[in-house]
Amino acid sequence: MVRARCYALGAALLCAACSHAAPTQPAAPPAIDVLDFLIGAPSLWPRVGNHSQNQSVDTVNREVCWVKYANPRTFECWRWDDAFVYHEVDHAIDGNTGESYRFSDGRWIPRRFSGTWSLDVSHNRITWFDAGCGIEARSGIFPYRMRAWVEPARDAGPELGVRETLVLEYQPYDPAGAAGAAEHFYFARNAGWYEWERSGFHDMFNRLGGPARSPLRDVLCR
Repeated sequence: MVRARCYALGAALLCAACSHAAPTQPAAPPAIDVLDFLIGAPSLWPRVGNHSQNQSVDTVNREVCWVKYANPRTFECWRWDDAFVYHEVDHAIDGNTGESYRFSDGRWIPRRFSGTWSLDVSHNRITWFDAGCGIEARSGIFPYRMRAWVEPARDAGPELGVRETLVLEYQPYDPAGAAGAAEHFYFARNAGWYEWERSGFHDMFNRLGGPARSPLRDVLCR
C-alpha cells in the first residue's frame, strides 16, 4: 500500500508539472512566393483608373514590366531570380521627360518570405540618365529601406474584388539620417499590381480596359 501511494503521489506531481509547462508556440505562417502576387493573370490586364497601365512578362529573362500612361516609352521593370526580386529600371519619370534611373543593388523583396520582412539597402547607388543617356549630376549614394507583409483580405475594387494582398513599402533616406516619404505598392494575389500610395495619395489602376502596350526597349540606357 505504501508503494502504491508513492506511485500515485509521483504521478500527481508529474501531472502538475505538465500543467505548468510553457504553451506550444503557434506555427509560423507558410512562406509565400511573391511572384504569385507580382504577376497577374493575363486576362486581368491591361487596366485603367487614375491612369492606364499594362503588365508585360518575360519569363525567359525573368522580368516583369509595367507600361504606364499608355505610352510604351514610360515603364518600370523588375527582375527576379531564386533569391530576390530586383528593381531593374524606372523609365516612367513624371512629366514624360525621357529620364530614367537604375540602382546598383536593387534588392527589392525576397522571392519567398513569411510574416513581416525588412531590409536596409545602405550601400545602394543610383544612376540618373537624361533623355540622351547622359549621366546626371544627381547620381550617387542612394540608400533605401524596404518592408513587406501580406494582408489576408484587402478590397482591390469591384472588378478585382477582395484578395490576399502583398504590401511593399519603400523608403529612400539621406545618409545623414533624414528619411523621405514612404511609398506603398499593393499587389493582389493572381491579379498583380493595382495601387500605389505616397503621402496619402492613392494611385489606382484596378479596372479592366485600356491599350495593351509593351515597353519600348530601344530607349533603355545602359
